Amino acid sequence: MQTNIEQVTNIIRALPLEALEKVREVLDEETQIKREKKEKSNWQIERYKKARKWLEENGEKYMNQWVCLDGDKLIAHSQDGRDLYQKAKDAGIEIPFIHHIVDESIPFGGW
Repeated sequence: MQTNIEQVTNIIRALPLEALEKVREVLDEETQIKREKKEKSNWQIERYKKARKWLEENGEKYMNQWVCLDGDKLIAHSQDGRDLYQKAKDAGIEIPFIHHIVDESIPFGGW
């Protein structure tokens, strides 16, 4: 059986004061967790958009190389993607944005 919001509301109203305080604590914690997740998600989306814009504007200069970006800032570049990733991690970048720049104007031919 699924509980709806009206049922939950009625249960909460019937609780003693001490239990209401505990419910408030839980709600405050959940609200904070969800707010932080949303803020982090928004930050990651903006960071990705900045990186994509940087790639559009500067990618040609780094053709056939790997680049590590933090938003619209170039952190490092290399011919070796694994080496670049390790350097980013060693520099403390938790989730490095690494991209291999290739000439996408050349059509891929299949059979």
